[in-house]
Amino acid sequence: MRTAVVTGSQSGLGLSIRQELEAKDWRVLGVDLPGTGAEVTADLSNEAGRAAAASALLAASNGRLDAVAANAGVDLPRPEPVFALNYFGVVDLLGRLRPALAAAGRARVAVTVSNSIFVTPGIPAVAVQALLDGNAIRAVRLLEAQPALAYAVSKMAVARWIREVAPTADWAGAGISMNGVCPGPVMTPLLERDLADPRKGPMIRKLPRPLGEFTPPQAVAELFEFLLGDRSRYLVGQLICIDGGNEAAWRAQDWPRAWDIETGAFRRLLGS
Repeated sequence: MRTAVVTGSQSGLGLSIRQELEAKDWRVLGVDLPGTGAEVTADLSNEAGRAAAASALLAASNGRLDAVAANAGVDLPRPEPVFALNYFGVVDLLGRLRPALAAAGRARVAVTVSNSIFVTPGIPAVAVQALLDGNAIRAVRLLEAQPALAYAVSKMAVARWIREVAPTADWAGAGISMNGVCPGPVMTPLLERDLADPRKGPMIRKLPRPLGEFTPPQAVAELFEFLLGDRSRYLVGQLICIDGGNEAAWRAQDWPRAWDIETGAFRRLLGS
């Protein structure tokens, strides 16, 4: 039986991913906060929690994992906890689990990113780079005047990390295919609460919805199930937007763009 880890497994999108995998005969090792009933309980927003979670997961899987759905995340107007869970909680835990994924031979990783990386204007690149450099203090300082951008910054940083490491020898070279899933608004209990909020609700309802509805969590879970299975092997380092057309409705003329690189620089990349 194939074994998958799902973080944030006991509620919202993570629960839907868990249920979809279990329906397809996966053994799921869920990771969530204490008191949630997950197989492994830990706070992934701090290093000690991530170390404990990784140790428990490696023991439960005998050092061999077929897949990881790195889904746990938070959206708060305070950069510190957002960066701690959404960025470091992903890259640190995945780094600790990488040997177990490599041991499986053909493993898969799918990370919950967000379509906010495509539709949020003015995401500060310097704060994103600070996270990629491992400098959380600098990233927080850079957002002192714009704390509401913390979520988009954290998700852009993890998207950049996926793009940078997925095709490397440590990941693809070890047989691990890693990609990011970028949902728009998903009809979870959290979105339902936001829709009922007198400030957030009207703004969310104004978002483009070409299909006329918000994305159901089951649809996103099915995409995760595909990405964690054998059929996705040749998808590596991709950021797949599943938002019912929200991003395309806004940016149809803006994306994709041609690669802005000089011919000489391109030839140097080829070694010629």
